[in-house]
Amino acid sequence: MINSFHITHLRNAEHFQFMSSASDLFAKFGIDHENLGTLYDELGEHLKTAELALAIEKKNEKIRQKNDMDRYRDRLHSKLFNYLKSILYDEKDLRFDDAQQVMRVVKDVGNPTRLAENAESAMLTALGNRLVPYRNQLETIGAQPIVDALMEANGQFIALEKESREITALQQLNKTPSMATVRKQADPVYRTIVSAINGYASVPSKKDAYRELVTEMNVLVTKYDALLMGRKSNKKEEQKVSG
Repeated sequence: MINSFHITHLRNAEHFQFMSSASDLFAKFGIDHENLGTLYDELGEHLKTAELALAIEKKNEKIRQKNDMDRYRDRLHSKLFNYLKSILYDEKDLRFDDAQQVMRVVKDVGNPTRLAENAESAMLTALGNRLVPYRNQLETIGAQPIVDALMEANGQFIALEKESREITALQQLNKTPSMATVRKQADPVYRTIVSAINGYASVPSKKDAYRELVTEMNVLVTKYDALLMGRKSNKKEEQKVSG
C-alpha cells in the first residue's frame, strides 16, 4: 500500500513538487482510469492553480526584494553625493577639481530619491550615462566603485520591478486563490486517490498490477518524509545550541 506521511507539514513549494510528482506517477500508470480518471483530472487542475498561487507568493517576495533594492540605491546615491561633498570641503585637496566636475553632473541631473520609482530609475540611468565621459575623474577621486554599485543596484531594481508587474498582471487576470486554499482543495483529492489505490492493491488478484505504482509512490513519499524528519532534527539541534 502507499504509505502516508504528514503532507500538511510540507512548505508550499515542496507541496507543489510532491503533488506534481504524484500526479505524474498516476498519469504514468493510469490505474483504474475508468473510475479514478475524474480525480486525476481534478488533481491536475488544482496543480495548475497551485502553480499560479506560487507565482503570487514569489511576487510578494519580489516586492520585498524590490523595496530593499530601492532603499539601497537611494543610499548609494547619497553615498556618492556625500563622498563628493567631503572632497569639496577642502579646496587644497588634489582631487578637488575632478570632484567638482563630477558634482556638477550629479547636481545637474538632480536628486532622484524623492521621485516615484520609475522616474527615479530613469534619472539614475541618465546619471550613469552622463558620467561615462568622466570615468577618468571618477577613478582619480576613487568614486568609480560607488557609481558602478549604484548602476548595478538600479539595474537590479528595474528587473525586479518588471517581474513584480508581470506577476501582478497574472494575478489580476486569473484571480488566483491563495496557496493555502489550493492545498485544502487538493489534499482531499490526493487522499481519495491513494485510498482507492490502496483498497485495490489489497486485493490479491490485483497486487501485481498495482505493485510498481505503489513502489514508486513509496519512494516518493519516503523522500519527502525524510525531508520533514531532517528538518525536525535540525530544529531540535538548533534548540539545543540556543538553549
